[in-house]
Amino acid sequence: MRNFFESTHFDWPELHGSLHVYVFPDTGFTTAVQPAIDAIAEFDGCAAVQPRWQHATVTRIPWWHNEVAGDRLDRFTAALAAIAADSSPFALPMTGPWFHELGVGMATAEDPQWKQLLSAVRTTAAEVFGPDRPLPPPPAMPHVSLGYGIADRDSAALEHALSTIRTPATLPVNTLHFLSVHANPTEGTFTWDPISSHVLEP
Repeated sequence: MRNFFESTHFDWPELHGSLHVYVFPDTGFTTAVQPAIDAIAEFDGCAAVQPRWQHATVTRIPWWHNEVAGDRLDRFTAALAAIAADSSPFALPMTGPWFHELGVGMATAEDPQWKQLLSAVRTTAAEVFGPDRPLPPPPAMPHVSLGYGIADRDSAALEHALSTIRTPATLPVNTLHFLSVHANPTEGTFTWDPISSHVLEP
């Protein structure tokens, strides 16, 4: 396993206050994946993601909370509310745990409803925050990380432990969360402060 926070997948110039839009798992999801979390917690090269910090990224916005004026945040919040009001809730069946060289996660193939929601949010973010900082590429697939690599380690023991675990789980996509996200590479965590939440209308 390699350190996620020293890879090209993590390139934040600041660690505190990165603007993101996430979807959160429910308790059914977090309960289903707990056996994988327990296995990851036994391995010192990977930081397990505790239930309250599990998430699926819709998009990162390459701006930081402390540098964006309140009126722009308000515009994006209003735009997210409009997207949510025009979107029906749905669910993504995920499989895993999926081990890769930078961590462990749950994932699913691309979904048309997810793709439509992601496109709407990213288009709106580009319009509100402007072209000066292009949005980073979207996630390759809908996924929820269960662990982040925090050191270069022989991961054979973790791979073996995870190979005996199958934790299918369903991710409900029913609320968009606009957040100020904080990374702690030493602890291997992403935490956040909420800015706004928007329920998808049935």
